Amino acid sequence: MELQFFSAFDRHTVDFKSFIGLLVDKFKPLQIFCFSKRFIMDGMSGTFVENTTAYQCHYCLLMVTDTNTRIDHEVQDYANGLYVDGTITILCHGQEPISEAIQKNSRFFISLYSIGKLIYSRDGINVLNLTRRYDIADAPIKAYNHYQHRISLAEAFLIGANECLAKEQYAVCTFLLHQVVEQCCIGLIRVFLAYRSEVHNLKRLLLLCNAFSDAPYNLFLSGTKEDTRLFEILVKSYSQARYGNTFQVQKQDTNALSKKIARFLEMTESMCEEEISRLEKLESKEIEKEVSNV
Repeated sequence: MELQFFSAFDRHTVDFKSFIGLLVDKFKPLQIFCFSKRFIMDGMSGTFVENTTAYQCHYCLLMVTDTNTRIDHEVQDYANGLYVDGTITILCHGQEPISEAIQKNSRFFISLYSIGKLIYSRDGINVLNLTRRYDIADAPIKAYNHYQHRISLAEAFLIGANECLAKEQYAVCTFLLHQVVEQCCIGLIRVFLAYRSEVHNLKRLLLLCNAFSDAPYNLFLSGTKEDTRLFEILVKSYSQARYGNTFQVQKQDTNALSKKIARFLEMTESMCEEEISRLEKLESKEIEKEVSNV
């Protein structure tokens, strides 16, 4: 199949096409879909400076494979090392599990196969030939149940983190704060995308959140050196606070992270509640439509 690409600046279009070609050559996927793309541009002009334009491209992709073996980590590591004009977040699933999920009314996969952008297909077509329409009837209650489960975990981890902070156990506190962010991200992704993420990497989770909002990512990685430094401490805590004996965190850093993550929990609650409300309105409209057609 001839690769198809979004309208973008020429250099990035060529670079992205080259990246997809290398990805296809290495992993031999059946299909590649794009379900999110973002372009961030930064320009400067003036009398005493040369006009410059710099921009980055951020994509979320689904790679469909002919095997049920999950290769997400290998593919993501390959993409991280190869694509330098932004970020690419890749989910990998076998065609058989996807077909089964669609039969079970998966909002994520049905939406993606219905309206997602197919940018590569080995056979030149959408081999699933999807005809099933998504039934939104259970979407609000599913989203609500997932939200309640993840938020309760996040709140419990935050309580534990605050207790550790009070007892000056800063390394353990930071690890528990990491768990708050992870649970919030998983909850956001389940509510907005109806996708069950099995990723623990915080940056990858936040990048996946970019498929519906850049607010979570920007809260932690706004572009400042201080935000980057604090985020690196948070990421390191996942393994080093548990398995290392030299990991230390300063009180002021723990305080800063605690305040930021408390805001993130509030943001998560607000975003999820708004999205669940939106799903409830869509469900009501669908019910009204069905009644009027009777």
